[in-house]
Amino acid sequence: MNKLLKINNDKAYFGINWALMNHCNYKCNYCHSDLNGGTIKHPKYEEVIFFVKKIIEHSSKLRFNPYFEFGGGEVTLLRYFPDLIRYICEHQGLVSIISNGSKSLKWWEQNVQFLNGVSLSYHVNDIKSETHFIKVAKILEASRITRLHVNVMMDPSQFEDCYAFAMNLKKQVKCSIALQPLFEGFGSGGITHKYTYTKEQEKLMQKFRGRPDEKDLPEPRAFLNVEYSDGSVDTLSTFDLLINDKVNFIGWDCYAGVESVVVTFSGDIYRAWCMQDGPIGSIYDKEINLPTKPTRCRTKICQCGAGISSTKINRNILRSKDNCIDITELD
Repeated sequence: MNKLLKINNDKAYFGINWALMNHCNYKCNYCHSDLNGGTIKHPKYEEVIFFVKKIIEHSSKLRFNPYFEFGGGEVTLLRYFPDLIRYICEHQGLVSIISNGSKSLKWWEQNVQFLNGVSLSYHVNDIKSETHFIKVAKILEASRITRLHVNVMMDPSQFEDCYAFAMNLKKQVKCSIALQPLFEGFGSGGITHKYTYTKEQEKLMQKFRGRPDEKDLPEPRAFLNVEYSDGSVDTLSTFDLLINDKVNFIGWDCYAGVESVVVTFSGDIYRAWCMQDGPIGSIYDKEINLPTKPTRCRTKICQCGAGISSTKINRNILRSKDNCIDITELD
């Protein structure tokens, strides 16, 4: 069988996937309460800027551009958030956010200039207005510096409604769209398994895509170079790997922590959202010392884009007498 051998992103970014606050104006039943309960006090602006400065310094030493990906919670609810993203942009960093799009049209019009990427999440049970959601998407579509992606969260109990919305959005807005499968354990630090979908639903989710936005922008970290054991190569997105159940990397060398980190609501720093190996620091530390070597993966399902997009090398491939692969050449 032709097996995955190596996954990497050749863009010179250092990724920071940051759960900045756990307050949200939505209470989706598939999100763990840790994501929306508002139980953890968010850091002060000065504390956030201190860490941002450290990351910018660290990225500069690696000759990487810092790529901040903010999520929550609903980060647009944070009062100082516009000041934060403006600061990052003024210091040559890139900003991407995950949002439910519920903020006012005026907010999006004022702040889109600081957003290199926006991933809007459509939640069928909590969405206040589909019309408003599409208007926000059109503001982002019109920005020449912003790459827009929409995740339609595919609740199996309302699959047809979710699919109908995705079709309507595709007609009106040029952007990438993913019919996002849901996973048990999301937001609790340990994905267990995917929700149950029919074979027909699985096929729809695998095949569905949006429309090209025709923007001349650098590809995000979500697009990866994939090498196979037969020497062939391909370009796939993190979603392609996820939707086709190609995210079991147990035994692989994973460079999460070296090329990217995640930050929890409490300010703890981890390699990735699997939280393997425990915390490696805190945004409140005076000195930030991040890993320089990969870890060996022990997580059955790599579900977050931040983790999937970090370089991975398959150390499980068997060497045969007729097809000997020198793994050291891949590093």
